[in-house]
Amino acid sequence: MDNLLLKYMNERSKPELKKAIEAPGPVITISRECGCSGRLFAEKLTERINLNINNPSQKWKWVNKEILSIASKELKINPDQIKNLLGGADKNFLDDIVSSFTVKYYAPDAKIKRAIKEVVRHLATQGKVVIIGRGSEALTQDIQRSLHIKLYAPLNWKVDVVSNRDNISKDAAKKIVVETDMRRLKFVEGYLAKEPNKVIYDIDFNCAKFSVDEMIEVIMKVAEMKSLIS
Repeated sequence: MDNLLLKYMNERSKPELKKAIEAPGPVITISRECGCSGRLFAEKLTERINLNINNPSQKWKWVNKEILSIASKELKINPDQIKNLLGGADKNFLDDIVSSFTVKYYAPDAKIKRAIKEVVRHLATQGKVVIIGRGSEALTQDIQRSLHIKLYAPLNWKVDVVSNRDNISKDAAKKIVVETDMRRLKFVEGYLAKEPNKVIYDIDFNCAKFSVDEMIEVIMKVAEMKSLIS
C-alpha cells in the first residue's frame, strides 16, 4: 500500500501527466453485495490478467481499502469519520491508519467523498486496475475503456455465507447483510445525486449460481473483446 500511496502522490503533483493520457483506463470495477467476496474475486481476476503479461510495467493491480487510506492520509482526518461515513470498516485497517498519521481535525463528509472520488478517478485514469467498491462504478461510468461488474446473490444465500464466515446466528447475519447492502447502495447513490441515470453494469453475476473461476472466464473473454487486455 505504501508504494501505491507514494505513486499516487508523485503523479498527483505532476499536472503534465494528465495531458499525456489520451484515453483513460483500462479499469474494471467490482460492485458486490454483502457475502459476495469482492476481494477474492479481484485478486484472482488480477492474477489471471497478469498471467500472460511479460512486461512488469504493464501488470494490473487491484485496490480496495487502500483508496480510503490514501484519502485519509491526504486529508489528515480522523479515521473514525470514514468508519462513520461508510457505516463500518475493518478494525485492523483503521488501526493502521491511526498509527500512520496524526489526527488533526474532522473533515465534512462531502470533503471525504471528494477525496475518495479524486483517488478513484486518478487510479482509473492511470489504468490497468481492478477497483472494488468505493463508488467506483459510479465514478468511472464515463471512461470508455472500462468494465463494470456486479456480484449479487439471493438474501438467504448471503445470510448463510455471513453466518458461517463470522460464526454468528442467521438472525444476526441477516441484519448485517441488509444493513451493509443498504449502506453501500446509499454511498454509490451519493455520487449520482446530480446524474440523470443510475449505474449501468456491464455484467451481473449471481454468486449462488457461478463459481469465482467461472465468472472470471466470462470476464476475461469480455475484456478481450473490449480490448481492455491483450
